[in-house]
Amino acid sequence: MIFAGCLTGTVSAFAQTLPELRLTPLADGVYVLRPPSSEVRPDNAGFVTHIGVLVDARGLVLVGTGTSQRFAQHLLAFVERELGKPVIAAVNLYGGGDHVLGNRVFVSRGVPVTAHIETDRFIRASCHTCVERLTAALGENMMSGTEPTPASVTFEHSGRLTGVTRRLRLLHYGHTFQPGATALLDEASGTLFAGELAATHYLPDLYNANETGWVAALDALIALGARQVVPAHGAPGGREVLDASRRYLQQLVERVDALFSGGATLEEALDQVELAEFRDWHGYALWHRRNVHFAYLHREARAFGPQ
Repeated sequence: MIFAGCLTGTVSAFAQTLPELRLTPLADGVYVLRPPSSEVRPDNAGFVTHIGVLVDARGLVLVGTGTSQRFAQHLLAFVERELGKPVIAAVNLYGGGDHVLGNRVFVSRGVPVTAHIETDRFIRASCHTCVERLTAALGENMMSGTEPTPASVTFEHSGRLTGVTRRLRLLHYGHTFQPGATALLDEASGTLFAGELAATHYLPDLYNANETGWVAALDALIALGARQVVPAHGAPGGREVLDASRRYLQQLVERVDALFSGGATLEEALDQVELAEFRDWHGYALWHRRNVHFAYLHREARAFGPQ
């Protein structure tokens, strides 16, 4: 029997570099593996975002495959040992090295990995850069054998995850954090794995984003009335997790729009769009001005682009 609380696994043979994993129960048959920190470091093997684990009648479904081949092997061995079932499916909610670079281990075992077709394209086109950056941060030993591996199952529109009996809905709302960014809803427990569409005290990153589409997607997710929300980063919670990310993005859009409409230049917008409520969020000092830059350029494109 699995008791409420955290389950601690035995540290593997790679204990010096692979982090200890803990399963935190969220609901009946729903668990999350919470990362030790938000910063990529050798001592956490790049494990910086939540990984979901759902128990199906046939086996386990993982939300995220991890940062490297070695971490994915560590992850699979841990969850199968602790829950006594094989992993039968995995989902990539977005294209990010922290979330998809374990795909090769799953695919080589015949475990289907599902992703939106745009996320699959991102993996094919860009994740070699993810490997290079993580190798520089974590070392060649940790990243040995890691190669960007596309999903084995792709989809274009929202719908149920195939191949499992548990009612899991894949939710895609167009271009948001990335063109293929997706959320996953476990209908039985009302648990929403929001991926990069939401975060707790962690700044949204507009590098590949469409901020207006992202706000609309958060409105749709809020309307679902999920009982609990698991973001990519930060503590799981309720609706407030979605509300907070939406509030930052909406304020950013409104401030940039007002300045642009009033004739402000990009440089003026960079200096004037200060959102004090979010100053203590992870990434604000690094990404907020860049977010303003992208939001201004997107507003400019809407004003002067093809009508």
